[in-house]
Amino acid sequence: MNNKRKQALAAGVCMIAAVSLLAGCGPKEIENDYVKINGYTDLEVSEITETEVTDETVDSQIEQIRQNYATYTEITDRAAQEGDMVTIDYSGAIDGVAFDGGTASGQQLELGAGGYIDGFEDGIVGHTTGETFDVNTTFPDPYENNPDLAGKDAVFTITLTKIEEVSLPELNDEFVTMVKGEDTTVDDYKKEIRDILESQAEVQDQTQRQTEIVDALMENVELKEYPEDKVEEYTSLMKEQYQQIATSLNMEYADFLEQYMGMDEEAFNEEIDTQVKEYVKQQEVLDLIAGEENITVSDDEIDEWVEQNAQAQQMTADELKEQYSEDELKEQALNEKVISWLWDEAKVTSESSDNE
Repeated sequence: MNNKRKQALAAGVCMIAAVSLLAGCGPKEIENDYVKINGYTDLEVSEITETEVTDETVDSQIEQIRQNYATYTEITDRAAQEGDMVTIDYSGAIDGVAFDGGTASGQQLELGAGGYIDGFEDGIVGHTTGETFDVNTTFPDPYENNPDLAGKDAVFTITLTKIEEVSLPELNDEFVTMVKGEDTTVDDYKKEIRDILESQAEVQDQTQRQTEIVDALMENVELKEYPEDKVEEYTSLMKEQYQQIATSLNMEYADFLEQYMGMDEEAFNEEIDTQVKEYVKQQEVLDLIAGEENITVSDDEIDEWVEQNAQAQQMTADELKEQYSEDELKEQALNEKVISWLWDEAKVTSESSDNE
């Protein structure tokens, strides 16, 4: 073979290799009878800020628990001060005209808790029971609760009807034992609270990753048709759950939907149909990827998923298992593993790099 033929053959081999290499780098397409996925690796997603559990986070949670066991003593011999629980009647006006949502009676608030717009709580401090007085405030801008009020000056006429001093229980072994219902120490209780908060943080972060992945993934999905058997199964399950809730409230199903869901049965059925079909579509996609990539979950991994999610919801593993079938638990654990795999394969970009 002469040199020219060798060079031509080599060039041809290189071209074929290059084409094959480029083809291998393209989006991986897989499909079944219901969906076609036009690529699922290298999804572009935004980096999430992982939730951090600090000592301050734990202390804040324990402080809230102490607040739940607070005692209140009515005060009649001094003016209201920060930290007091007060009961008030009030009416608000802008340019002398009352506005919607600006009037209330028998309203309780803790002074200094920041539950109202700036200046409102401070304006109550120093007044005594039975006094009626005006407090000048300005609504923040923007003001999400009512954009029409944003930035406007308002005058609230307030009548202070009760002042109560708030006393919190001392944080000691006796208190945490009472809360737990079993012997424990403050240190052990803090560790338990931290474990719960860390589980909740992990679940929250995983949910954020799932949202990022699923949103990006579903843009690459073509729906062929819905698996009607699964649509019917999940639709029946959802309706049954809502009917059980209505029964537990001693309400007729139609009345429950009107009062709690804000819609009649026909509209509710349409809403369920939309939600179920979207869920089934996503599940088909995740199952298809799991099969293609040989992603499976062991019994130990399912148990780990149960333990983490049970702790995040402050229940036992057995209590969580009672709410799901074995197949449902396996499905949820597998979904999480597929999402984690997709996240590792994705192109994760930070907000700062997006803005550059």
